[in-house]
Amino acid sequence: MNLKECYAAAEKLMPWQAERLVLNGNPMARKLDDSHFFYRKDLDQEHRQFVKVNTDSLEESELFDHARLCGLLKKDTLPFTACEVQDEKIVFMYQDQRYAFDGSSLEEENCSPCVSVSPDGKYGVYVKDHDLFLQDFETEEVTRLTDDGQEHFAYGKCAEYSGYITKPDPMPEVLWSPDSSYFLTVKLDERDVKELYLLKTYDEPDRESIRPQLISYRCAFPEDEHIPLAYYYLCDVRGKTMVRADMPGQPSGGRLLGNRFAGARWMADSSCVYTTWVSRGHKSASFVIIHTDGHTETVVEEEADTFLNIRSYGVLDGYGSYGASNFLSKDHKKVIWQSEKDGYARLYAFDVKTKKELYPITPSETIVGELLAEDEESVYFYAGNLPGMSDPCFQSVCRVKLDGEGFQVLTPEDAMHACVMVNGLIIDTYSRVDLAPVTVIRKKDGTFLKELAKADITALKAAGYVMPERFTVKAADGVTDLYGILIRPRDFDETKLYPFVEYIYGGMQCYNVPRHFEWISPLQGREMLGGLEAFAQLGMAGIILDGRGTPGRGKAFHEFSWKNIHGCAGLADHVHALKELKEKYPFLDLERAGIWGNSGGGYASTRAMLEYPGVYKAAVASAGNHDQRMYNENWTENYYGPYDRDLYRKGDNTALAGNLEGHLFIVHGMMDDNVAMAQSARLVDALIRADKDFDFLLLPRVNHNVPADPYFIRRKLDYFVRYLLEETPPDYRFHNSR
Repeated sequence: MNLKECYAAAEKLMPWQAERLVLNGNPMARKLDDSHFFYRKDLDQEHRQFVKVNTDSLEESELFDHARLCGLLKKDTLPFTACEVQDEKIVFMYQDQRYAFDGSSLEEENCSPCVSVSPDGKYGVYVKDHDLFLQDFETEEVTRLTDDGQEHFAYGKCAEYSGYITKPDPMPEVLWSPDSSYFLTVKLDERDVKELYLLKTYDEPDRESIRPQLISYRCAFPEDEHIPLAYYYLCDVRGKTMVRADMPGQPSGGRLLGNRFAGARWMADSSCVYTTWVSRGHKSASFVIIHTDGHTETVVEEEADTFLNIRSYGVLDGYGSYGASNFLSKDHKKVIWQSEKDGYARLYAFDVKTKKELYPITPSETIVGELLAEDEESVYFYAGNLPGMSDPCFQSVCRVKLDGEGFQVLTPEDAMHACVMVNGLIIDTYSRVDLAPVTVIRKKDGTFLKELAKADITALKAAGYVMPERFTVKAADGVTDLYGILIRPRDFDETKLYPFVEYIYGGMQCYNVPRHFEWISPLQGREMLGGLEAFAQLGMAGIILDGRGTPGRGKAFHEFSWKNIHGCAGLADHVHALKELKEKYPFLDLERAGIWGNSGGGYASTRAMLEYPGVYKAAVASAGNHDQRMYNENWTENYYGPYDRDLYRKGDNTALAGNLEGHLFIVHGMMDDNVAMAQSARLVDALIRADKDFDFLLLPRVNHNVPADPYFIRRKLDYFVRYLLEETPPDYRFHNSR
């Protein structure tokens, strides 16, 4: 194929195309009632069904009358890929409108995105003029719950960080008790937090003036004394009273309630809510029970010399919508607390009355991840570092009794497992990068019952998808095993030498190497596998590798990043591994190596060019946080500790600008409300002062999600074609990207 044909082949694997190319890769099983769950069954690329399954007999039937609904919508097939069931109605989104189908008729739902509705549907809470209001939907009575809210010290508000400006979430910070009697909320103090700015420069149809708009938002840097603090409040809905929880403010870097990383969780009986309070810098944490009258009990406290990997948004965190893997037992007698104090993430039991540690309940080297469920006797959770697995980061579902007995691996396949538990069943979808997803039903003791679905990747392979290969190499210490994947060029010829691109992420809160089978990026709108499948269509190989300093492999492995953000989660390991990779894969041309990444990957790809000049011939760095002194303290202090000017200056890429060799393409979105555009502007200034040639692109309408922008994707391909393939990019434009 000529280059233009190669670009056309690459477009077939772009996000807007690839999402349709795998059938039944993600059935999205969900509970329906006490005797059923439902899932999505893909019939072909255009047609799908929603099927309910009896959890006793495993018999399947239609969840609703599909033909009737298609007729009402005047469609040949269902125009949505996900739905939920509420009050025996099928609820779904179509053309930005929410609909409800009761089996015979269809109606539009006029739901306000600014009102948090109680589980029983009787009440709503909203924010107006910085205060909270409670609406009784039955009587239409509105009660003002607070009257002391003010700008930057408001109720129900989340911290102004990471998407707050460009993708605002108007829903108030409210966490309802299951019985709708109470809700937990916050009052956020940002009064003394300093500002950052965005410059909005593009035309909008509803604005007459073209004068640029300066948009400010609050963001604390490590050098700042004041950070956002969220104070918890409880509301007695029936009494219409508010009380502040008697505990310190929670340092806040974003939403605390109502999302995947919620900072609190209600007990099922609505008697209390608990939270994992984490200090600034993540060096100490505590388990706090908040009673409905506002008084609190602190059951567990833990401190570390480095950092605690608790509520840090890494692979060890989470229980449903709660951002930590710990909980209060159903009988209120024990707290199950996750800790890495012996080197691996384990669960420990604590006595609520005495506050004493009782015993560990999980094995010593099993790394506990997110929790799935608990009952009166046992807790169910993901775990890694398990015997018999070919990658220590593979996550299987395990269970153990709360007394520490009966540890059992329930999903034994050598793969990554993504599961839901419904009515005593485990719906398990397992896969690897080199194994297409399979979904099975198991009993909660792990007994296999039935294969529910097997992914069909025929269309994906027909589009040119190259199956990734897993590899293991040694770190720079010559001892530690590292894990990665390689993608060969399409139409591979072992007699040829091929340039290659490494996709890197330099953040140390997560690993970068995909473990699940991937045809859709887990990050919204981005290319699968860091875009390496597209490079394969153009005749380049691709690599993703995790160095030392990432989580999921024990505390010592992760702490390689302590006071070492500038190490980019093992950048030295990436450079060192190239020689071994050349031995494993002789077709890799080390003279034509490229590297790219976004955010922490933009930082790392630039760092690779500046700290190891000559190793990589070309780099693309988008949305890079090039100077750790001017990034959000909530992340930076976790790994660098309290502000130390000399240490933090080590994380400044601009100090190395004079080292640049080769070709560097710096890209930033002007509306980036995560990593300020000033980060790239400072790097540009340093390169100019060092008299270095480089390339620079501003995207006026784009926020931090630069990799999802089709124009950027094409320009990225062009850059590596020009400097690695050493050819002129063709005059090609994506056809169906917007």
